[in-house]
Amino acid sequence: MTERNSASVIGGFACDPADASRAYYVAGGNVVSAPLRRVGQQGFLRGHDGDITCMAVSSSGRFMATGQGGVNADVRVWDLATGECAHVLSEHDEGVACVAFSPDERLVASCGVEGDGKLFVWDVETGGVVANGPCEPRDAKAVAFSPVVVQGIFYTLACAGADVVVYGVDAALGKMGGQKCGVGHTKRQYCSAIFDDDGEHLHCGSTSGDVASFGVAGCVLRALAPCCKGGALVLAKDPTEDGRFLVGGGDGTVSVFNPLKPPTVLDALDHVWKLKGAVTSLSFVDGEAPNEDAGGNRPVVDRVVACTSEGMKYLCPTRKTERARARENSLARTGVVGDRSRSELGEGSGPAPELLEESHVAPVKLVKFAPEGAVFGAKNADATQGAASGSCVSASSDGALRGWTLDPRPRALMRAGLRTGAAPLCLAPTSSTTMTGWDDGNVRCHSNATGELLWTLPDAHVGGVTAVAVAVGLHFFVTGGAKGEVRVWDSRSRRLISTLKEHCQAVVGVECLGDDVHVVSASRDRSIITWDLIHERRVAQHTQRVGSINAFELHRADGRDATRMVSVGQDRSLSFWDLMEDRASQVVPGAHAQECTCASLSPHGVLATGSKDQSVKLWDFETGALLAAEHAHCEAVRAVAFSKDGATLVSGGDDGIVMVWSVQVAT
Repeated sequence: MTERNSASVIGGFACDPADASRAYYVAGGNVVSAPLRRVGQQGFLRGHDGDITCMAVSSSGRFMATGQGGVNADVRVWDLATGECAHVLSEHDEGVACVAFSPDERLVASCGVEGDGKLFVWDVETGGVVANGPCEPRDAKAVAFSPVVVQGIFYTLACAGADVVVYGVDAALGKMGGQKCGVGHTKRQYCSAIFDDDGEHLHCGSTSGDVASFGVAGCVLRALAPCCKGGALVLAKDPTEDGRFLVGGGDGTVSVFNPLKPPTVLDALDHVWKLKGAVTSLSFVDGEAPNEDAGGNRPVVDRVVACTSEGMKYLCPTRKTERARARENSLARTGVVGDRSRSELGEGSGPAPELLEESHVAPVKLVKFAPEGAVFGAKNADATQGAASGSCVSASSDGALRGWTLDPRPRALMRAGLRTGAAPLCLAPTSSTTMTGWDDGNVRCHSNATGELLWTLPDAHVGGVTAVAVAVGLHFFVTGGAKGEVRVWDSRSRRLISTLKEHCQAVVGVECLGDDVHVVSASRDRSIITWDLIHERRVAQHTQRVGSINAFELHRADGRDATRMVSVGQDRSLSFWDLMEDRASQVVPGAHAQECTCASLSPHGVLATGSKDQSVKLWDFETGALLAAEHAHCEAVRAVAFSKDGATLVSGGDDGIVMVWSVQVAT
């Protein structure tokens, strides 16, 4: 399984330097532009035909460069003011490992992956090649420009991998030459790189957690500072104070340090934050140096956003206090070349990081609203807020479950899941629990309050549990399996009550009617069956004419039990049914450009559908008329769900994103 969002791309998240309220992040083969701290209008940069592997934003926020993986990998330069692709740079034969802009925004550099082995320097305005050559090191993981440009012609850049190579670029003559940095007996694998403000030193983070500092003149190693565990994956320059940097570690730490003051001693850390997951991106919200506070303390960093591999984005308001200043005078963390000693990382004295938002790091396959009154994360102080506004549950293919409150902005209050390699295929939230079916054949039940696994029903279906529903009275639940069986279970004892077998392919959905006697099931064999549970027999069957069914929805109007339904599937059409009639009452052909994957009905008769064509569409259930269409996700849409009042729609897709939509309901 491939993870496909900013959480898995080093540097895959960046705040807009020109607009502190906006951010950009990678989602599969696209870049999403979205408000930083609130739900709002999102934009998309589309054009890559493969997953984006690297991203860089120019110093003023005017341009963005992105590179993709795979063969014939493109580098694209975007004009962020218009959202248009300015240039497609197609010289790499294999994937692009990293990109970087020059400080004057005139040039952009790109390094190919090891199988490509090419380094290109491009002209941003024309898209032409300024200089190129073999990339040394061939396994480059990072590229960076020096902030010093001589006469607008001579540039310095560095590539870091198994070695560190500093290049001089003559933009007028199109020449480029490199010099390998000497490291002596200190061997590291480098994964990040950044120059200091005067361009005299180059700092490179290693997979072992050290930051090596090289003198650019002579390309010699000056210092080696141990900073974290799991790799110094990200380096970011503090815009408010010269010589200070942030280090994002594979162990989830974010540290503020100065590796060259004095040259062989690591500056005392103002803060060490411990976040959840490896830190994959660091981006400053703004670069303006704030004023001193009442105590005369000048903040080191105003605000920085840290993105982690767990799909979480934190706002870290760093602040240098008197306590930190005293530590500078009394503490020194040794970082001499060859010396591996370091003091224990401690908690800083400033404010704690704020969790801005989080997302799944794997494709979101399931999204459903919980019943009214459901509360997620009861131990959370804000848990009760989710009950009033509506709460929903999402599940991704890596086994992660999350319970969300949506007001005032989406926040995950319940986190659960498995690390066994199994994937959830269906879910059914109740007021207190969330029941899930998995591809290992088990049914599991988690607490909404704590995320704790309450019980497991093993071997419910051979080949996987593909559908689950809980009876209105909560006395029993129904499951559907990959082999076509529909099974009824006692809720308390979890004893099998009955097995209904007429479907010949996987069951894609089950729904319990309000009488707790009848159940409707749909299958990929194109059939929809209504079951009488008392007599354990089929009472009605509807068959879709063409293509397998992927989802169906019952229309429960005005609190009455369902008499009508709609199905969507492989044929890209909408099929409307009356339970009393054998044939479809209406078919809307070509509803989507590609296969329809999911559907949800609001109580007001608005039908939402999602598709592999990345769109979400709204339809009038009565007439089949198209009401609205949005190119929503960057990958296939896998789940849609309406809130009970029909005013909110959530969608999830293969891009690992859960989107929240406001739906205007006509009265």
